[in-house]
Amino acid sequence: MHAPDLVFSLGPNCRMTWNLRHHLGTDRAYPFDWWITPVKSMLALLRRDEPFRVGLEDLVVTEPENGTRSVYNRRLNLLHHHDFDRNGGEVLPITQPAVDQMNAKYTALFGRLWSDLDRAQRPLAVLNGIYGGWGGQTPDGGRNPLLNGRMPPQALFDAVRAQIGAKLRLLVIEVGEAERLDLEGGTVIRLPDPGTRLDLPRGQGYAEPVLIFRQAFAEMGLAPGQVQQREDMAAAALAISNNTPQVRRA
Repeated sequence: MHAPDLVFSLGPNCRMTWNLRHHLGTDRAYPFDWWITPVKSMLALLRRDEPFRVGLEDLVVTEPENGTRSVYNRRLNLLHHHDFDRNGGEVLPITQPAVDQMNAKYTALFGRLWSDLDRAQRPLAVLNGIYGGWGGQTPDGGRNPLLNGRMPPQALFDAVRAQIGAKLRLLVIEVGEAERLDLEGGTVIRLPDPGTRLDLPRGQGYAEPVLIFRQAFAEMGLAPGQVQQREDMAAAALAISNNTPQVRRA
């Protein structure tokens, strides 16, 4: 694979973002960094002609899971897990100004993604698995078969490249029995979890298993610190809640 000149996460969670930033030396933010996004919901958002817009009525605070609540978007079928203020595991009341601020944030981030993709010659999108979402009840107790369900890797690669362009390559990193699938438009790397954990700062255990990501990046020829995509937007404009991880790397 030729060295990419743009690397970004297509989800489905913050584990992918942490490992991208800490391995490749980038702190440049993109839309899917901190959401929990089923693959079909992600695909539905890759439409340049549809501006990002969320209404207060789209949002519902979920029931606690492991003592923590999240915010489910009923229309987009994703979790805004880091977009709204918390007190411990409880989400504080969501206000219209907070929703307006979130809309401004993601409008800017989607605009950045399209602009960076237009300039890039060898873009690479990375995913931590292909998350099918909620096959039964969604977090609000409903159902959304249109935006939930599994997707084979080749179908995913074809769908994303149809939206973004054939110059895009994709990399899916999964835990499982060792296997590498080189497909049209991308690669799937599955590696067994050795169980080894790093001494990460408190609250960053969600990034594990870090060694799996390091090994997968190495297999793809992605060296530590290789990309160095730097943040050029004020951090305060992107970190919009007390629950949003820092945009800049420590």
